[in-house]
Amino acid sequence: MAIFGLGDENAVDYVAIRDGGVTIYRNLEYLEEDVQWLQNRNYRIYKVDCATWVSDKALHESLKGALSFPDYYGKNFDALNDVVTDIEVPDDGGVALVLTSYDLYASGPGASLVGSGISHSWIVLDILSHASHSFILNGRRFLTLIQSSDPRMHYENLGGHAALWNRREWLHKNRGL
Repeated sequence: MAIFGLGDENAVDYVAIRDGGVTIYRNLEYLEEDVQWLQNRNYRIYKVDCATWVSDKALHESLKGALSFPDYYGKNFDALNDVVTDIEVPDDGGVALVLTSYDLYASGPGASLVGSGISHSWIVLDILSHASHSFILNGRRFLTLIQSSDPRMHYENLGGHAALWNRREWLHKNRGL
């Protein structure tokens, strides 16, 4: 059975998953409209303020609390990759993880690079993008909506996809550029 039907091609969740599971918002009003749209379709919404992510430890504690990770969660990126696909995603609707102020994390602790030159902020989104694909293979929907005040925020190759701006802020002029 198809997870989406005919006519869903412009739906918030369809577009997000089609484009890799991670969508960027600058305008808080657009973000809230899409969150409301998802709530109206039985999505569980988990909101996390990334301004509190002053370290990797803070990031992992925040996600553990918001997503109810098990006590054995190792609080590192490998552990995040292991447990994020274990969260409960309902058959009806789905889960949307909303990360506000992601630009503060991305320009702060998330700017740290691993040996391969990849930033921590990219690693987090890559893991979440992969999770979106894993869930959809089992007929479940998992999205990540990130809010950034930086209109130039861009991430390539998340789970093999680029994180794209939402449909209303796709054009540079709509982000004040």
